[in-house]
Amino acid sequence: MNRKEEEKLNKRIKQCPVCNETLEIVEYHCPNCDITIRGKFQVGELASLSPSQQQFVKVFLCCQGNIKEVEKSLSISYPTVKNRLAEITQILCPTFKSPYEPIKDILCEIDKGNISVKEALKKIKEERS
Repeated sequence: MNRKEEEKLNKRIKQCPVCNETLEIVEYHCPNCDITIRGKFQVGELASLSPSQQQFVKVFLCCQGNIKEVEKSLSISYPTVKNRLAEITQILCPTFKSPYEPIKDILCEIDKGNISVKEALKKIKEERS
């Protein structure tokens, strides 16, 4: 989904068009009974996700976290599912540190040619102990 499609889906504006600061919700109105409630209201954490990220979370939950089912539903690869999950986790849980992060870093070092597989295995064993 491109940016324009996301903007169409996301009817609620999040930032001030003048200064770019985050907007607050200060009023709710019911068109049925014409009641208005004023105050400062919190927006749920999921609202910080883009529409496509929200859709991904919905599919992930509907698939009960089964990555194979998410792959099928969205026609994306396993690495893409994992990358999207990592991206959303970073937004919703910025202090969460995956236990696999050090191993991921070691694998990247192999990919860059900085270390051998033998050295990587040794580092992974050290990480786990």
